[in-house]
Amino acid sequence: MHRGLFILCTTGGLLFASGAPAAVPTRDQLVAADYQKGRTAFQQRCSACHTLAEGGSNLVGPNLWGLIGRKAGASPDFAASEALRSAGFEWDVARVWAFLAGPEQLVPGNRMLIPEPVPEADRTALMSFMLLETGAADWPRPAAATADQKVDRTKPLSERYPSFYNHLMTNTTRYRMETPDGEVRFDTYFNADGSVSSSEKSIRGFWNTVERRGMEFFCYALDGIPGKPSQLVECFPIAAMAIPRFAEQLWTSKPVEGVTLHGGIMAGRP
Repeated sequence: MHRGLFILCTTGGLLFASGAPAAVPTRDQLVAADYQKGRTAFQQRCSACHTLAEGGSNLVGPNLWGLIGRKAGASPDFAASEALRSAGFEWDVARVWAFLAGPEQLVPGNRMLIPEPVPEADRTALMSFMLLETGAADWPRPAAATADQKVDRTKPLSERYPSFYNHLMTNTTRYRMETPDGEVRFDTYFNADGSVSSSEKSIRGFWNTVERRGMEFFCYALDGIPGKPSQLVECFPIAAMAIPRFAEQLWTSKPVEGVTLHGGIMAGRP
């Protein structure tokens, strides 16, 4: 047992070692955490890259089912970074807690990029939610987990998710695509009529929304990119963009082998 860390028992429950760092929540704090707050934090901060359910898909990041107790960099069917594969530890509550505070500080050189550390005020609820939803908690899921929170999809997107809609439709989405042939940069502008225009005259596209496993995703396609690939199709959970953020780089994906795409949101548009 690692001193001061939470680890997973062979029976599936959590063991709590003595002398745990004060910043790491205790089991009682995790049990008492606000489930809905944790779910919201996950949707807004993590769901663009990760799924939680058993059998869930890998996205930009790996599916997190069974994360606690698993060797770092050993997620099934996911090509983790060399930094994580060589980190030499198993994931436990304390290390996930530290990773959410600063991935680069815990594992220098890893590929997980977050625009800001998860605030400590949200981290306990987020940790509790993740433990419940990835099969690591030894306490029951609260009744709030089954509460009906369905969005009325008969309403237009601008009314279902006004913050997300206004953020995307009034600002600039900036891309930087790293390819074997060099770097390609371009801006795009999502429009209310379902089209996507760009700073590059050759690029055109369209967007739509789809529902997957009870979550609504925003999907778009671009064509005419001056490079390879010349086409791009991506989807992300709308909840992941519920809180407006501005930065040159907010997310990273790998649309095809050997190509890395960085995306961000810049205030305003021409």
